[in-house]
Amino acid sequence: METISPISQIPSELTGLNQAHKRNLWLTVLGLVFFVLVYLSLSGWFAWASYSFIRHGLSGAGPELYSWIAGIGSGLISLFMIKALFFVKKGSMGDEYEITEKDQPQLFQFLYQLADETGAPRPHRVFLSPQVNACVFYDLSMLNFFFPSKKNLEIGLALVNVLSISELKAVLAHEFGHFAQKSMAVGNWVYIAQQIAAHLIARRDALDDFLRSVSRFDIRVAWIGWILRLVIWSLRSAMESFFNLVVLAQRALSREMEFQADLVAVSVTGSDALIHALHKLQAADEAWETTQGFIMDHIRMGKAAKDIFPIHSKVIDHSRKIWNNPHYGKAPELPSENPEKHRVFTSEIAQPPRMWATHPYNHEREANAKKRYVPKSMDDRSGWLVFDDADSLREKFTERVLSGFKTEFKHDPEILTSVDEFYKKEYLNSDYKGTYLGRSFVRYASSPKEFYAYPVNSPKEELENLYPRNLSEQLERLRSLEKEKNLLTGLQEGYYTPSDGIIRFRGEELKKRELPAAIKSLEEDCKEVQNLLFDHDKRCRSVHRKAAEEIGMGWPEYLQGLLEVLHYADHARANIEDSRALLNNVYSVVTADRHVSGAELTRLVSAGNQVFDALAEVHKHKENIILGSELLEDLELKDWSSAFSKFEFTRATEDNMQKWLEVVDSWIDEALGALSALKHASLERLLIAESKVAEKIRNGRSKLEPAPKPSQVVSEYSTLTPGKERELQKRLDLWDRFQTADGLVPGILRFTVATGILGAALYLTSFAVFR
Repeated sequence: METISPISQIPSELTGLNQAHKRNLWLTVLGLVFFVLVYLSLSGWFAWASYSFIRHGLSGAGPELYSWIAGIGSGLISLFMIKALFFVKKGSMGDEYEITEKDQPQLFQFLYQLADETGAPRPHRVFLSPQVNACVFYDLSMLNFFFPSKKNLEIGLALVNVLSISELKAVLAHEFGHFAQKSMAVGNWVYIAQQIAAHLIARRDALDDFLRSVSRFDIRVAWIGWILRLVIWSLRSAMESFFNLVVLAQRALSREMEFQADLVAVSVTGSDALIHALHKLQAADEAWETTQGFIMDHIRMGKAAKDIFPIHSKVIDHSRKIWNNPHYGKAPELPSENPEKHRVFTSEIAQPPRMWATHPYNHEREANAKKRYVPKSMDDRSGWLVFDDADSLREKFTERVLSGFKTEFKHDPEILTSVDEFYKKEYLNSDYKGTYLGRSFVRYASSPKEFYAYPVNSPKEELENLYPRNLSEQLERLRSLEKEKNLLTGLQEGYYTPSDGIIRFRGEELKKRELPAAIKSLEEDCKEVQNLLFDHDKRCRSVHRKAAEEIGMGWPEYLQGLLEVLHYADHARANIEDSRALLNNVYSVVTADRHVSGAELTRLVSAGNQVFDALAEVHKHKENIILGSELLEDLELKDWSSAFSKFEFTRATEDNMQKWLEVVDSWIDEALGALSALKHASLERLLIAESKVAEKIRNGRSKLEPAPKPSQVVSEYSTLTPGKERELQKRLDLWDRFQTADGLVPGILRFTVATGILGAALYLTSFAVFR
C-alpha cells in the first residue's frame, strides 16, 4: 500500500479554520449558551416560585388555598422542564459488530497511521456494519457538557466493497478529520441540548395526561388544568423557537466542519480520491438495496450466500450494462491535462434550502476539494486489502447478518449464477432500449383495449424496427424533462431554493414569477414525449397481436390475457399506493400541531376508508381472477386468491382509528407485495410471449407450440392514469401554521403569543419569589 504523506507537508491554510467556520462556531456557542441559560433560569424560577408559594401557604394560621394551588402548579411546570435533563443516549449503529486490534492488526495499523498523519486521536472502539457508510458515533449524557465523549468509528463493509485503497483512505481520513475537530465538541453539546429540547417540546407523558384529565374535570378544578396547559404550551413554543435559532447556526457550522474534514482527506490522499469515492456512493447505495432484496428472496427459499459482497459487485456490473453507462459505479478517468479543472459533479437547478442542510452538496464539496488542487497518485487496488484475511471476515460477517433472519437455510454455491440468471429477465434485455426499466407503460391507458388501436399492415415488416435506437434517447429526454419539471415545481412551492440564489434554467435566469410559465412549458414537453412513447407502446402491442393472429393456436388470446393481467395488477397497485399517500398526507397534516380536533379526525377517517375501499376491491376480485399456469408457477401459487389472507379488515371509524392505523400497513403491504409480484411476472411473460411470436413470424420454419390457456381478469376495476391521482394538501391551514410556526410570519406570531403568556406567568409568580 502507498505511504501516506505527512500532513505537515501540506500548506497549513489548506486544513485550517476559515472565517466562515470561526463565525458559525461562535454563533453556535453563543446561541447554545443563551438557550441553556434561559432553560435553567426558567426551571429554577418556577422551582423557587413553587417553594415560595407553598412556604407562604404554610406560614398562615391555616393553609391558603390559592398559595397551595399556585405552588403546586409552579412545581409541576418546573418538574416538566427539569425531567428533560435526565437522560442518557447511547450512540449506537444498531447491529453492532465490534472488531479489535487482535482481530484485525493490519486494519488497526492502517487506522493508527492515518490518525497520526491527520493529527487526530485514535478511535476508542471500531465497529463494522453492512451499510454503504462510514461515520463517527459516541455515547452522550449530561456529563458530556463538561467532559469530552469518546469517539467510535463505524466502517460499512458495503462501502469498502466498492472503494479502492486510496478512496477508502480518503473516506476514513474525512472521519478522522472530524475526530480532530475541536468544534465537534460544540456539535456534541448541541446534540445533547437537542435531546433535552426534544423531550421538552415533542414528548407527551404522564404529566400531560394528568393535566388533560384535570382539564376535563369539574369547572371549579378544570381551570387550573387549562392555565397550566397554556403555560406549558407557551414554554414549549418559546423554547422551540429559541432552539431553532441554535439549530440553524449549528447546521451552518456542520457544513463548514464537513468542508474542513474534506480538506483533511485532501491533505492525505489528494484532491481526487474523496471525489471519486463520492461518485461511487450512489451506485453502491442503489446496488445494496437490490442486493438486500435478492438475499431476502433467497432466504425465503431456504438458500443463502456464503459471502454477500460479491453479489453486491455483480449487481453493480449488471446495472452498468442495463443503463448503458460505463461510468456507473466506477471512478471517472482523470484528464492528463489540467486535472484541477475536471469536474465530476454539476450543480442542480435547485436544492433543499441551505439553512436546513447539514452536509454540503457534492458539487460544493468538489469545488472545495479542488480550490487548492493537491495532486496525488492513486492506489486503485481493492479496499479489502487493508483487512486481514478479508475472505474469512466477509464470510463471518455474512453469517452474522443472515442469522438475524432467524430461519434455517443452506449455503448455495451457485448463488452468483442466480444473480446472472436474474439479470437475464426479458424486460432487462438491452434490445428494448430501456422501455420497461422503471416505467409502467400500462398506466397511461384506462383500458387494455387502447393498446390494440394502432393500425398494422404487415407485422413482419413492422417487427424489423420495432425498438429503434432513438427510443432510448426519447426515454432519456423524458427523464430529463421530468427532473427539470420537479425541480422547478419544488422551487415554486418552496421545497427547494436556487443553489446560489439565482434560478438558472437552460442558460437563462428566471424570476420566481416566471416559474409557472416555465413549468407549464415543461409539462407540455413531457406530454409530447409521453404521447410519442405511448404511441410506441400501442404499436408494440398491436404488431404482436396482429402477428399472433396470423399464427393462431391460441396466441392472440394468450397475449391479450397477459396484457389484461398486467394492466389490472399495475392499476390496482397504483390505486392502493395513491390512497396510502392520501392517508399519510392527511395524517401528517392533522397531527402537525400534535392535537387532532373532531373535524380533523373525521377527515382522517375519510382518508382511511379510501384505503379500505381500494383494499376491499382487490379482495373482492381475487376469487374471479384466473391466472394461467405459467403465471401461477412463477408466483408459486395454486390460485390468485391464495396470495392473500382472509379479508378481516374493517372500515375506519372515529372510535377504532388508533388501532386501525396500527394494522393498516400490514394489509397494504400484503396487497402491494402480491400485486407487484403479479405485475412483474405478467410483464415478463408478456415480453417472452411476444418474442416467441416475433421469432415465428420472422422465421416461419421455427417451431411454436400452441399457447397456454389464457389468463382472465374482471371486466371492471378502478384505474388510475397519470394526472388523476388524489389531491394532496401541500400547505397547512392558518391555525396549524401558527401552532407549528410554519413560515416566518406564523413563527413570529406564535413566539409573540408564547412569550406574552410566559411573561404573564413570570410576572404573577414574581409576587411569591420577591415576597
